[in-house]
Amino acid sequence: MLTPRQSADNDWVRKAATSACMRRFDQDYPVPPQPAADSTAQQTYSVLIRRYGLADLQTARTWGYHLPRSDSGDANAATQPITLGQMSESARTVLTAVDPRTGAKVAEFAGKALPERGCQAELERLMPTAAGGPGGPASGGEGIVTDIKAQTFAESRTDANVVAANAAWSSCMKSRGYDISDPLHPAANLSSVDDPAPSAEEIDQAQADVACKHDTNLIGIWFAAESDRQNTLINRHADDLAKVKRALDTEVAQLTVLRHRDWHAGPPPAS
Repeated sequence: MLTPRQSADNDWVRKAATSACMRRFDQDYPVPPQPAADSTAQQTYSVLIRRYGLADLQTARTWGYHLPRSDSGDANAATQPITLGQMSESARTVLTAVDPRTGAKVAEFAGKALPERGCQAELERLMPTAAGGPGGPASGGEGIVTDIKAQTFAESRTDANVVAANAAWSSCMKSRGYDISDPLHPAANLSSVDDPAPSAEEIDQAQADVACKHDTNLIGIWFAAESDRQNTLINRHADDLAKVKRALDTEVAQLTVLRHRDWHAGPPPAS
C-alpha cells in the first residue's frame, strides 16, 4: 500500500492533473497547495485511521469525533474536492465528459475532443499501470489488498478476545455515564457531529471513549486479532502480493515524477 504521505501526494497529483486538463478547455478547477510532510490531511490516509474507532486523546480533546482541521481552517483541506454542485455546467461537462442536463456522453467541447471519461480520469491516463484505488495497487473494489483488509476486519469483530474487550469498553463507558455498545459508532446520538465544530458534550464523550479504550486495551487486543488473520492470508497469497509490490514500486516512481512536474507548463506526456 501507499504510505500516508504517498497517498496524500496521490490525491494532490490527481487534483493537479485534473486542473491541468480542465485548463486546456478554459475551465477552472482549483488545486490546494501540496500537502506538507507533516500535513494533518495525511492522517486521513493512515492504515489504522479510526479503524477501531477514535483512539487519539489529543484529537479527542480538541476535535471530539470530528476529523482534525488543517491550519487553514478547512477540514482536511488537501483532500477536499470541489463538488459538482459548485461547478458550472460547462465545467461539469469537461470534468465528466457527460452532459449534466441530459446524462448523454459528450465527445467534444468548444471544438476540442474531450478525452474518455473527461478530465476526472486524467491521472489514470498518465499512470495507466496504476491499478486499484488511491491506496495503491490492488486496493480498488476487487483488489486482493482490499479483500484481505475487509475479510480480516470482519472476522476480527467476532474474535472472542475482541468481543470481550468490546464488552469491557462498553462497561467502562457506562461507568462514565454513556450507554454505548459499539466503539465504531459511539457518536450516533450526538447532534454536534454534523456541525462545523464539536460541542463540549461531544468532546467530553470522545475523551471518555479514548480513555476507556486505553483502560481496556481494546485497540491492542483488536489489532492483534486482526494482524494474526492478516498474516495468515499474506502467507497464503504471497505470490499475488509480490506482484502487487512490484506494481506499487512502479506506481510510486511514477507518482514521484508527477508530484514534481510543473503543471502549468502544458500537458504532460502519458507514461
